[in-house]
Amino acid sequence: MRAVARLTPFALAIVLMGASRVAGLAAQESFGPPQAPCQLTQSNSKINNGIQALKTAVEKPDQRATQLAQARKALTDAIVQDGQSGNPAAWYYLGRHAVLAGDAAAADTAFARAASLAPACVADIATYRDELWGRLVNDALTVSQDGKLDSALALLHAAARLEPHNPKAFATAAALYASRGNDDSAYAYYRLAGRSAGDDTTYASDKREALSNAWHLLVRKVQGHPAAQRAARVRGSLDSLQRAITADSIVLARLVGSSQSRKARGAKLAPADQQLFTRDSTARAQAVARGRSALAAALQQLAADSTALTAAFAPAIGALNEYVAAFPADVDAATTLATLYAQSGHGNQAAAVFDSLGAHAKNLDPDALFGPGVRLVGQGLYQPGARALALGLARNPYRREALFSLAIAYYQLHDSTALLPAAQRLAALDPLNRASLKLVAAGWDFRRERDSAKAYVARADTGIAVEIAVVSFIPDSAGAGIAGLATNLKATPSKPAHLTVELLDVGGQIVATLTQDLPALSPRQSQAFDLKASGRGIAGWRYRAS
Repeated sequence: MRAVARLTPFALAIVLMGASRVAGLAAQESFGPPQAPCQLTQSNSKINNGIQALKTAVEKPDQRATQLAQARKALTDAIVQDGQSGNPAAWYYLGRHAVLAGDAAAADTAFARAASLAPACVADIATYRDELWGRLVNDALTVSQDGKLDSALALLHAAARLEPHNPKAFATAAALYASRGNDDSAYAYYRLAGRSAGDDTTYASDKREALSNAWHLLVRKVQGHPAAQRAARVRGSLDSLQRAITADSIVLARLVGSSQSRKARGAKLAPADQQLFTRDSTARAQAVARGRSALAAALQQLAADSTALTAAFAPAIGALNEYVAAFPADVDAATTLATLYAQSGHGNQAAAVFDSLGAHAKNLDPDALFGPGVRLVGQGLYQPGARALALGLARNPYRREALFSLAIAYYQLHDSTALLPAAQRLAALDPLNRASLKLVAAGWDFRRERDSAKAYVARADTGIAVEIAVVSFIPDSAGAGIAGLATNLKATPSKPAHLTVELLDVGGQIVATLTQDLPALSPRQSQAFDLKASGRGIAGWRYRAS
């Protein structure tokens, strides 16, 4: 799993703090009337007195506490004593009082009543809700810096009640917890933030950020799980174990066949030869038995680790599935989900994640798939790795390292249908590389075309005089650089050669052509080369020698 650089939760909180402070100060500069289309009639003297007291409280800070108390009494008396409970002005200004007093619960109640009586005032009321919301969040962050987390959370909950569809208060609470290393509580609050946003498009980006932070926290918790590391080592050992068992089994079968043939003919070995034969056949039989025992133990360990990882990864997989369902084109989330599935032994689900990603992400950058695909194959997770690479190569067919890893994956999966075409595409780009040619040979062998397989093995083993290895290929917006190595494989000096390298775009069109003269090389000697090309849209390369 690959960690992704992100804005830290506490940094996000600081951004919110700055924004809310600016909003709060701007809103408190003066006390003005309702903004159109909100029109309120103040026909009651107590309501008028309350308004005047609010205005004085703002304009004369030294009288603020006294004037706010007078305003509250006048407006409350108007509602209770003068029968103004149906007058939206009374509730509207009572809400304005609550904003100035910092009473979120009272503001919520008063403004809700005012909005129901005067729908035209909803937009105007929202500005005062925002003002109080910003002040509450700002105050929460201030007290949290003094170590008063409980007080900060109380203020953030008040802000969330004031604007229940705004996820930022809960996200800020999550950020505070995350900054203190309390990932469990941070996760819970990020989930609350995501749920509070619902389907409100106003907060779509905030919802996405909150849910993304949530799954990142869970993935971070299980990243580097010992069972995952052990399983990777076990998967890496399976191929060598199986090859050793196959080799020993073949030799043992030949020894047994030879013995049976002698018995059928009535022939006997000399005592010394019989002793050597018995020793060799016994050693091979024991090697096969040990190999099979080691393979069984490895498979048992892999199954146990898969079970452990399935349980350990379940919360992160659940959060990722929820996130991917809402944002199916997010490459980072999809590749992380596929990796968790694959590491816990669920290759089919991992591959299906890439299928879904390909269906939803129409403008998917192939480079976003090549890295995860190569890593998955390197970890022995061949099925999802092959799916990721195939998806990326459908968009850029000329990335050599991706083709090589794809062919390796098909070889390990014993995919007789897919290996040969992939290996042939690889060899077309990289024709003087032994590994490429041996994969073509394996592709023919899988199809039981023995003569073709032998021909490519011979080319790989003895047919190449000078092998070309492209060590690095680095494209950018202005061009690309290629570093390579030419090696004389023979015991005699090589002949001078000329290398032509074509830089291709995703459609296979030649963007630039580079040439490199290769001098005569002494036996086993290597010659490095470094080429640079200018041109936009370079996505891959191929070469030919003459």
